[in-house]
Amino acid sequence: MNRSAAKYARRSHGSRALSDVLAVFAAMSLLVLAGAPTASAAPDAAGGGQGRVDQRTYSASTGENDYLVYVPKDWKESDELPLYVNLHGCGTTAEQMMNASEVNAVADRERFLVAYPDNGGECWRAVVGDPASTTRGGGGDADIVAGITRETSSAYNVDTDRVYLMGGSSGAFQASATAAAYPDLYAALGLIAGGGYGTDFLTCQNMSDADAPLLAPQAVAQMGPRAHVMPFFTIGGTLDVLGEQPAPGGCVRRAYLEWLATNNLLKPGTDGDTFRDDPASTVSGQVPDGYAWTREMARGRDGCQISERWIVDGMGHAWPGGTTDPEYAGTFNDPKGPDTAAESWRFFEQFSLSGGRTDCGG
Repeated sequence: MNRSAAKYARRSHGSRALSDVLAVFAAMSLLVLAGAPTASAAPDAAGGGQGRVDQRTYSASTGENDYLVYVPKDWKESDELPLYVNLHGCGTTAEQMMNASEVNAVADRERFLVAYPDNGGECWRAVVGDPASTTRGGGGDADIVAGITRETSSAYNVDTDRVYLMGGSSGAFQASATAAAYPDLYAALGLIAGGGYGTDFLTCQNMSDADAPLLAPQAVAQMGPRAHVMPFFTIGGTLDVLGEQPAPGGCVRRAYLEWLATNNLLKPGTDGDTFRDDPASTVSGQVPDGYAWTREMARGRDGCQISERWIVDGMGHAWPGGTTDPEYAGTFNDPKGPDTAAESWRFFEQFSLSGGRTDCGG
């Protein structure tokens, strides 16, 4: 894909009114994670992959959104592959998210498709708690992300039992909102440096960890009759207010606590929580020439894993891991962090909407 020619824009009929949020995010140096398919890109421009990138446009009453679909090497129309939906953050594009995160390289190796929704470099509106963007049928960004997911699934013969949603920064807020509004589309959820359902970028920084589970009933109510236990993956740096920074801050930590509480409401135990942190599963490691990290897990009483929480010591607001290309590294991602693309896929692939290899996702 010719970078100079790639202009992914959102053409909306509604008002965005997010200039103040964008200014705040820029000042904080926050994460900019960042019909028939139209073929695309040269292999060396495909975010570390050797397949192709298709540029598509989703049209709805909300307007039009361009988006990218990564098609892994040797894909055939008869293939029925999983789908990884990857939401960028404020101030970036789908192409920048793709090239920074290098999820495509994992997609080649593990055989899945990747969709990159785009909104022209603006924040996804769940980050400011926009009601239309956090509800099913509200006409906002949750509907747009769900629509792109459905359109991609239809156009590429996706295995709809194995669709996963990841988001970073404002994309993480939107991923939480979309997973709650459309749980019937997603088998598992991933969040990088962003908040849970019902929070915005200010409230998640200022609430306490004890308050986070109190938002779980809102998520359950939004999921409604389509609700299912939602496996979830979180990762954030200890120097990031939207990540794992100690108070004030810690949005992704509170998202973890909220989603754990949400799953416990959806599958309550008879004498306490069904899903609990499992200290025996906690491991720590070190990226060579990079950051130390800790990985925690929660499991059901049967030992079934439901979550992973990654804490990256000393990292700021960035997609952990990814490219070393100086055009992206340091702005859109931090290659000194763990390989989020590979680790998130390793987590996601355990789960399916119908229950998969475990009973956690059913």
